Amino acid sequence: MLRAKEAAEEMGFRVLHIYVDGMWVQKPGCNKKEDFQPLLAEVEKRTDLMIALEGVYKWVAFLPSRRNKKVAVPNRYFGVFQNGEIKTRGIETRRHDTPAFIRDVQTEILELLAKAPNRAALKDYLPEIQEVIHKKQNDLRSGLVPPEKLVVRQTVGKNREDYRAPVPAFSALQDLERAGKSLRLGQTVRLIYTRGSPRARAWDAVTDFDARTVNLPRYQRLLSRAVQSVLEPIVGSECESWLARACQLSYWTQKGM
Repeated sequence: MLRAKEAAEEMGFRVLHIYVDGMWVQKPGCNKKEDFQPLLAEVEKRTDLMIALEGVYKWVAFLPSRRNKKVAVPNRYFGVFQNGEIKTRGIETRRHDTPAFIRDVQTEILELLAKAPNRAALKDYLPEIQEVIHKKQNDLRSGLVPPEKLVVRQTVGKNREDYRAPVPAFSALQDLERAGKSLRLGQTVRLIYTRGSPRARAWDAVTDFDARTVNLPRYQRLLSRAVQSVLEPIVGSECESWLARACQLSYWTQKGM
């Protein structure tokens, strides 16, 4: 990777990001696949390794750590190739524990952003994204989201008797046990977060799930986090306040219905 980085910089490319076996570069005037062929040839010459061009991005965003905004996370990014294909890594659309509802909302926002021809045009789609947030927040609060779209998948990391606190996974395992079912370590439990006690219900054990028991605040936080993941590179430090205004407007819109 160091040899590849040196080759790129010596040929006038700016190295944006490096991760395991990939490198993202930028150079004014290079916007077609053939523009990168000399670099590919030089990297192969210096490393004796085959290298391929995955694609040319219209734009790409690399995300920081959630715990420390100043620290980059190498495997969290999203972008759009020139052919319109969306590429994501490490965000909610790629996580196995993301509820379908949250994944769908993030995907819808990414599809809107994918229309932007370049980075400068991304903010033009914020009004449409705000409308999406309004609708999805209202759907969630109004009980219009089917329960199966709220199912969360978690890997069983402990036996039920080893849990020291009534966390959601514990409550779900209790449900399964009462239904005569059990899961081994490493298997996946499907659950829905609920208010009060129990903190979750096992989707594969409950036949009479009451949608009124859904823990709306928890799903709202998950939704806000997913939206923030893709908007933070665009809105910047104002992302949290922008999102708060969008959610508040959604609340008042629903209240006035």
